[in-house]
Amino acid sequence: MGIKNIFDKAKLNFSDFTENYVKGGKTSVITAIVSLVITFVICIAVFFASVQGAEKVLVPDVTGQTLTEALLKMQAKELYPKIQLKYSDVSGDKGTVLEQNPKPGAIVKAYRRITLTVSRGIAIDNIEDYVGKNADDVKSSLDLLFSGESSLVEVAPFVYVKNENAPGTIIAQYPEAGTPFAEKTKLQFVVSSGTESEKIEMPELEGLNIEQLLSVMAENKIVLDIDLKENENASAAGKVIEAEKTADEVDSYTRVKVVLEVKPRQEKDEVIQGVFFCKLTDFPFPVPFTLTAKDSEGKTKVLISGNHPGKDFTAPYSAKKNTTIVLNVLGEDRAKIIVE
Repeated sequence: MGIKNIFDKAKLNFSDFTENYVKGGKTSVITAIVSLVITFVICIAVFFASVQGAEKVLVPDVTGQTLTEALLKMQAKELYPKIQLKYSDVSGDKGTVLEQNPKPGAIVKAYRRITLTVSRGIAIDNIEDYVGKNADDVKSSLDLLFSGESSLVEVAPFVYVKNENAPGTIIAQYPEAGTPFAEKTKLQFVVSSGTESEKIEMPELEGLNIEQLLSVMAENKIVLDIDLKENENASAAGKVIEAEKTADEVDSYTRVKVVLEVKPRQEKDEVIQGVFFCKLTDFPFPVPFTLTAKDSEGKTKVLISGNHPGKDFTAPYSAKKNTTIVLNVLGEDRAKIIVE
């Protein structure tokens, strides 16, 4: 066979291969395109089938129920609540569902959001008049109305006094009725203990240092008349060396005389110990007070807070030089000293 015939035959075979490849390539491309179109159509069909095929449910009626009850009912129907808070005009309905949208009985698809309007209680601008009401009932109502971490009102422990009113009756309140609510209001109720005086167990006072004495004064309904005595050998923290003898059980807010021993003041001392004294009105009932200390850096600390019947007020302190100590009674600053 000649060389020319060999090249002619090879050329022919290559042409056939090229033609077959081109034809096969077009088929492959068309097949790939068709496959993509079919896959896309199937995905769209599945998507719409899943959306349109969601189970339809009946919206339950949760109006007037607590939020917890409403959430459980919504969960059982595979519905998702969207919570909105609203002030109410009705006392005691805090946490209750006021409205819902869609309305009860509507047919909706599962997993839909249902808007629930929940009561956040009554919008109160001023303190009410609680005198003459039962203290426990008022506290329960206020605790329900102002529950939560950011509560607007805190009810202080009751102050009981001997009175002709029925035991448990509020006979005085601080702040008074009509006072606008502050950012945080502490309500103090003076409550009748009936014709019997409230009794308390007298704590041990001798041997206490200044910090311990302040703690005991805050935790017990006693009034201390403190005399200061200086002694070179006194404890650096101060110490009660003498306390008036009383019965083991006494009337609340009984006055007790104590002697507090401290070291004499020195010019080099950075911390000064002493007794804060103020002459107050003789109040008809023990009233709220707070004794605070503000140092030269502007840091404020509450030394003691509680209730006091008035007349002579004394409280020990241990503070840095240039600290300002202020006595606030019934929301007003009554006296202050600068430690020097």
